[in-house]
Parts: sequence; structure tokens; C-alpha cells
Amino acid sequence: MTAKDSHTFIVKWFRRFPQFRSHEFYIAGESYGGHYVPQLSELIFDHNSNRAKKDYIRFKGFMIGNAAIDDEADQKGLVEYAWYHAVISDGLYQNITTNCNFKFENQTDECNRYVDKFFVAYDVIDLYSLYTPTCVSNINSTAPVVRGTTPKSFSKINKWHRRPEGYDPCASDYTEFYLNRPEVQRALHANVTKISYSWSHCSNAIQDWNDSPASILPVIKKLAAGGLRIWVYSGDTDGRVPVTGTRYALKKLGLPIVEDWTPWYTSQQVLEDGERFTMGLLL
Repeated sequence: MTAKDSHTFIVKWFRRFPQFRSHEFYIAGESYGGHYVPQLSELIFDHNSNRAKKDYIRFKGFMIGNAAIDDEADQKGLVEYAWYHAVISDGLYQNITTNCNFKFENQTDECNRYVDKFFVAYDVIDLYSLYTPTCVSNINSTAPVVRGTTPKSFSKINKWHRRPEGYDPCASDYTEFYLNRPEVQRALHANVTKISYSWSHCSNAIQDWNDSPASILPVIKKLAAGGLRIWVYSGDTDGRVPVTGTRYALKKLGLPIVEDWTPWYTSQQVLEDGERFTMGLLL
């Protein structure tokens, strides 16, 4: 659904600004963009199969970072990353790996119990940026939540939902407080129907949906075979969709290694902070 809406926008944008039609076109995204970007790319790719079409786009490829692209790989990588970085104990790691089978969407009650403990360990750590300080703001907010969209089995765990969003640890508090101010809503022509509840980052009314495939790898494989340039990369401080999950997902593609592992440099220094990319695959 999102891909169709986005494709409609892009087509109409090129009609409105035809001077850009001759430019090469790329798409980039991160996190759940691991679904949005390949799905939109596939739609453009299929639409372009007839070059005579009026709305042909010079689409060349896409890039996704710390991307959720395969439920099984993402979940396994999430748990291993936390263990490798001493977020969870050996015992909890063993209990999860013993009782959970991430190949399946629905897990046992025992697995869910251990996964709940897993997210308790992240209560005092920013899941999205492991070494970033947590928010100590006293802003009155309704504790914004970010609904887990994938992996599906983890999204049923309450602790999964209550994760601060973004790299400024207090960004969610600031934006929720700001966007609920009456004068801001008036300026934005928002809440014209005068709903009774406050705006929040994610509505509790929408908890689960079925428009989310367990794996986007078949789409990536199709587009790579079709000649698109694809770059999948991961930073090494994101615990939400960590580099370990990216490794497991890319391994499933079964592609040969053309160029071996190599460090990346900037100003003659290896990248070594929150912006470091330690895993990349260029197709």
C-alpha cells in the first residue's frame, strides 16, 4: 500500500518537474525502510519494463541501512548483538536461544517470557544507539511508544513497544510536547475535528497488521538480478536492527564475495564512532 502511494507521488512529481526526468534516480532508507525501499523499487522496476511508457523513470538502484529485511535474521541478530555487547546475561541468552525458534511468527509462552526479560535489560539503554545517553528530561509527555513492526513475534512483547525513538534521546519527548500545544495545532491546521485524546508518535489503536512480509530478500534478489545497484550497510551501534542481523540476512542471499572485508577511511582515519559502517554489501 505504501509503495503504491509513494509510486503515485513520484510519477506525479516527475510530471510536475519534467526537467528532472533525464536524471538518474536512486532511493535510500533505513530501519523499516528495509521494506519500504525495496518494495517501492520493485514497483518502479516493474513499471519500467516497458520503456515506451510515458512515466518511465531512470531508476538505477537503492541503498538501505540497518535495514529490517528478514524477520528470522533480524530477531537472531538482535539477541546476539545484545549478548555480544553485554546487555544481557549468558543465562538469558541461552534461555532465548533454547526456547525461541525465530523461523516461526508465533512463539511459545516460555519464549515470550524470556523475550520480555530481554527488553527489560534495554530499559536503561537506548536501543537505537547503544552508547548514547538516555533521556533525563522532565518534560510532561505521555511516554511515546514506537510500535514494533518487525520482527512480528517480538512486536507482541510490551517492552518492545516502549522504545525511545531517534538519536537525540529526548527527541520523542520534545516533539510530543510541542505537537500537542493548541497554538501549534492551530498553525498546522491540525486536529480540526477536536479529537479527545492527545497526539502521540504511534497510536495504540494500531498494534498489528498483515501487510508486512516476513522477508524482503526475494525482492532484493529479483532486483539485483535485474541489474539494479543495491547497497545494504549497517552501523555498529544500533541495537534495534543490528549489524549481526544484517550479516545473517545477507548470507541468506547466497552471493559470492567479490571483494573481501576492508576498513573504511575518512581523513586517513578508520571510521570509529556512531557513524561507523562495519558491514556493507554492494550488489
